[in-house]
Amino acid sequence: MKIERGPPRLVKPYDCCAAGEAAGDVGAVPRWVGLSSSDLVVPVVHVEVVYAFQGSGDGGGDAAVVVLEEALGKVLVEYQEWAGRLGRDVETGRPAIELNDEGVVFVEAIADGLLREVFPFDPSPLLLDMVPPNRGVPELLLVQVTKFKCGGLSLGVARHHQVADGEAASQFMEAWASACKGLPIRPILHDRGALMPNYPPMPTFPHDEYKKPPPKPNSEALATTLPTLVRKKLHFNPETLQRIKSSAVKENDERGFPTYTTFESLTGHLWRCITKARGLTGDTATRNLVAVNGRRRLSPSLPKNFFGNVIFHANPTTSVRRLLEEPLSYAAGIVHASIGRIDNNYMRSAIDYVEQERMNPAPDVARSRSTVLSPNLSVTSWVQLPLYSLDFGWGTPVFAGPPFVPFEGLVILTPSYTQDGSIDVLVGLFADDMAKLESICFDVPSNDVNTNGSVLHEKQ
Repeated sequence: MKIERGPPRLVKPYDCCAAGEAAGDVGAVPRWVGLSSSDLVVPVVHVEVVYAFQGSGDGGGDAAVVVLEEALGKVLVEYQEWAGRLGRDVETGRPAIELNDEGVVFVEAIADGLLREVFPFDPSPLLLDMVPPNRGVPELLLVQVTKFKCGGLSLGVARHHQVADGEAASQFMEAWASACKGLPIRPILHDRGALMPNYPPMPTFPHDEYKKPPPKPNSEALATTLPTLVRKKLHFNPETLQRIKSSAVKENDERGFPTYTTFESLTGHLWRCITKARGLTGDTATRNLVAVNGRRRLSPSLPKNFFGNVIFHANPTTSVRRLLEEPLSYAAGIVHASIGRIDNNYMRSAIDYVEQERMNPAPDVARSRSTVLSPNLSVTSWVQLPLYSLDFGWGTPVFAGPPFVPFEGLVILTPSYTQDGSIDVLVGLFADDMAKLESICFDVPSNDVNTNGSVLHEKQ
């Protein structure tokens, strides 16, 4: 299948008259929105998401494009950050978003095939073609509407991570959908002051999660092997998830220890499986960088309309030997304990630590991702995001999720398009390691039962 893009065009917020219609009083919007410590430590990349819809409403794809573009201009009145540009506040010198209404990129595209040919939406170059090219561009939001011969369409969104995390971006997408249906747009909180550091910054905890990992002796050689990187989608159905969780908590139940969540159990299971698949052995340290939403962990909790990044990181760390020799309950347990330490005091300390390092002439904060994480991995969950409830007026998506996994060792958990409680795990590994992972990831420790998990393969 081929996808042909039309010329990109810029969509800007409606003028003041339209602003009054769309969002009411927006007079409190500042010229600059300072980036918080949480904004500054996320990867400096655009996060890509593809939404696919079976139909495009009355009038077909052309009418849907008009509705989407017009509604985008309306919603940008409230969400001006997306139409701005990154820079530095001229008064404070702090990294910030300038709300200059430069606009977002809007692309219309045509596919010469049917939407069903893309199922089950495996990570692939074809899915990437449904998102506008975004590497190194100044625009903070880029969208592409792709029309299929069957009347279906996809909406590919590339959003700059420093502007918003998954929850804030989902809030924007829901507001855009409301605008498409003529519904009011709720105002957002532009001020990110709640996540700004103390002066002088005074971290009270060590924060290894933000420190740069030691350089790998063969990092240059690894970089040349990136063409062997493959991406797979591993499908864990509810029965498999329950078996993994039961295995993780069995020993704890017997000893009266706390039980673990499905997320903690699955994360521990994947950590062990990926470590084994990589062929790691001995006392090498391995860490699992787990993204944690801090919104409801801060005190006081942030308002629901807070717009920005509120992601902190748990950093469970152990040796390869112990991770593999101990039962699954051990891996799930250290994930559970590490997440449990992310409380208000810890997050406030993290905010100050990032600022302290930002002021350091030689900062020790890893601001951008490495292309190879082994022996470590990074896990982020989109399972709680409202991906499948999004409705622009022609029904909810038949698929919603990332089109690609950009680097080795990244693990993204998403709700499955089956919408039956299954979790799809997107992971990037080198080819030999991935083959091994596929052969072991559905083997549930301590249970002599077979699972019904499956592997959804990439098409490359």
